[in-house]
Amino acid sequence: MINIQGLSKQDVQICKLLWNCDTMEAVDRMVNAMPPAYKKRAQSMRELMTAAQLDQVETVHENITQYLQRIARL
Repeated sequence: MINIQGLSKQDVQICKLLWNCDTMEAVDRMVNAMPPAYKKRAQSMRELMTAAQLDQVETVHENITQYLQRIARL
């Protein structure tokens, strides 16, 4: 699970809507269907969520690499 801090209530609602989508295509459709007043913020939330998810993947990769290096030293 990703954690993004400092969001407004509206941002949290948008993130919940986007998080419940099954695919990135569904996320894109959701963002594109939003009224203009929400669309730009939804695009920003999508980018933040994607960046947070990529950061998590990088952390997992680093942890696995460290673990494998420790095994190789045994």
